Amino acid sequence: MVCLLRALNLDTDAARYVALVNTVESEPTTVEREHERAQNFPTAGVRRLMVALDERGDIVGCSETVRRPNMAAGTWALGVIVAPESQRRGIGAQLYDDASAFARARGATRLTCETREDLPNACRFAQARGFEMNRHIFESTLDLGSFDDTRFAGVIESVQAQGIRFFTLAEAGNTAANQRKLHALNRRAALDILGWEGEFPGFEDFSRYVFQASWFRAEGQIFAADGDRWVGLSAVGYFQKTNATYNMHTGVEQEYRGRHIALALKLLAIRYARQCGAAYIRTNNDSQNAPILAINRKLGYAPQPGWYRWVRVL
Repeated sequence: MVCLLRALNLDTDAARYVALVNTVESEPTTVEREHERAQNFPTAGVRRLMVALDERGDIVGCSETVRRPNMAAGTWALGVIVAPESQRRGIGAQLYDDASAFARARGATRLTCETREDLPNACRFAQARGFEMNRHIFESTLDLGSFDDTRFAGVIESVQAQGIRFFTLAEAGNTAANQRKLHALNRRAALDILGWEGEFPGFEDFSRYVFQASWFRAEGQIFAADGDRWVGLSAVGYFQKTNATYNMHTGVEQEYRGRHIALALKLLAIRYARQCGAAYIRTNNDSQNAPILAINRKLGYAPQPGWYRWVRVL
């Protein structure tokens, strides 16, 4: 089947686009969230969204072609989604060919994509186009209603007894200076993550992704400090639509590891999530990040379908 492809119009297509995206996303998105993503995308980046129309003019698929300023040289990210009832009709192939041609015309030498591990057809689609698996990202959730924090009594206090203090961005003051300290700490922690590629986003782009996001709460940015030095963080976002929280990142400076600081930060993240009244907290981790996965298992996070990251060198 040959479809008509055209640019996505968020003003008129958002509801259908969100329905398509939610067939693959682990956390449902919303129309408001997609408008926010478009608004907060880096001005120096490229994000091209296309939709495929069937013979009736209905949207049956979409693609995304992305180049962020901090991505590794020559790397572009692609995503293709086809409505389940319209799959195996060549629509995905048409969307992919269009997206990859767009990236190639702008100097792409390397393409990346992600597929849900519980969607084998998507994995086969990527392999058939020359992509090779690069990373496996585990997803997991913790039910906040049944979490028993008495099992971890004294953990936070024992870390504090080592001279480490804990506080939030709200307590420190959500000032421009502290936002820059948060950005710097995020950068140091993120560049140490297994599989990280490219540069960390600059402060202006980071501000768009974080401080201007609807999920952001200063109370959900939790830090560990040794004196005046910020040495660890746990970032938690709250999503009102699903009444859920996401522990987006937990990191500790290398020389401070092995002192249960990360465990204490995760416990404080869970405490904050409960204060939000959220039903659960979700997180994701690289399959090779054994220390943080061990902490998650200890806390009782339940495994969920994760993601495969794929790479194709052109």
